Amino acid sequence: MPSSVSGTTIMVLACLIVSIGQFSLGLVFPILPGISQALAEDPERVQWLISAYLLAFGPVQLLYGPLSDARGRRPVLLGGLALSLGGVGLCLLPGVNFEWLLAGRLLQGLGAGCGAVVSRAMLRDSFEGPALRNALSYMAMAAAITPVVAPALGGILGDLNGWQSVFAAMLLYIGLLWLVLLARFRETHQGPRLELHPGRILAGYGRLLTERHFLGHGGMLWGQFALMMTSISVLPYVMQHQIGMSAAEYGRWALLPALGLLLGGIINNRIQFWVRAEQVLRISPFIQLGAGLWIMLMPLEPWLMVAGVFIQALGNGMAFPNAMSRLLEPYRDLAGSAAALSGALQMLSASLLTAALTYAGVDSAFALGVCVMLGALVLKGLSVFAVGRF
Repeated sequence: MPSSVSGTTIMVLACLIVSIGQFSLGLVFPILPGISQALAEDPERVQWLISAYLLAFGPVQLLYGPLSDARGRRPVLLGGLALSLGGVGLCLLPGVNFEWLLAGRLLQGLGAGCGAVVSRAMLRDSFEGPALRNALSYMAMAAAITPVVAPALGGILGDLNGWQSVFAAMLLYIGLLWLVLLARFRETHQGPRLELHPGRILAGYGRLLTERHFLGHGGMLWGQFALMMTSISVLPYVMQHQIGMSAAEYGRWALLPALGLLLGGIINNRIQFWVRAEQVLRISPFIQLGAGLWIMLMPLEPWLMVAGVFIQALGNGMAFPNAMSRLLEPYRDLAGSAAALSGALQMLSASLLTAALTYAGVDSAFALGVCVMLGALVLKGLSVFAVGRF
């Protein structure tokens, strides 16, 4: 266990590192129309700046995990962020065309994928038990704030200084953080090192996928994230199409679900030393089940709909750090691999679910309530599978 000062430093650095991936994504959303206009590109084609980033960011985690277990967290993190900086630099070339932008975003995603893995692994290296839950709660709160702040900041920068100023802000943020990590971050992986051999890496991932502990706690983690993404993706349709709210009005209301995630993390921090992680994981699906019923049955009023998603997000905020801490606890020497496989499956499950919802035409409050209820029941089943008690 690190000292309180070094422990605080590690938590702060982990929160800053995990925010890179979301800032690199969220900052770009508001400037896509500006890029389309400036480069005379079709809007549908410009959307590939998001897709290319995600296609690189998700799968590359499966490489960074074993690499950090074999070579250490520090060199992998510094190398990955340097690669991400190179990608952002391509986007800032004078007279850059769309193809160079696309290549830069792909390179940026390949580099930024290291942050999602190493931030979790470095906390597992450094903390145990309730202290690990506490550290992961702070990370979850940082992850809740970033998607709200990033689009607003990207919109302001784009309006004031043009779309390239957003990439300049990314370059500044990642570059400054890289320098801070170079100066302040010391290696946290002190245990045995993984042998970097493709066969052993694949065998390690295969072993994880056969373990009840990994599947049970990982399933809860992926399910919580997928449930959160379901609410985030369907709520705009409810608020704008069913209720008749403008996009600008919805933007203000959308802050409240993020506050639910924050409050869930704060509650978790307050109760962690006298309520076990397993108890929180057993209780949180009931909170989300109540949220689903609320969304289904309440009148179509903005504050009632947002209140339902707020309650659901509260359950997410309480459950997420507990599922992550329980998932990583047995894998101290393989924390990078476990975090990488979990992160990749988390993104895969969320993308498949949101695609299925789009295909099924889920765009009403009643349908959202049903989805939240069904998700809560699945999460409850997973908690019984993982913990062994109702």
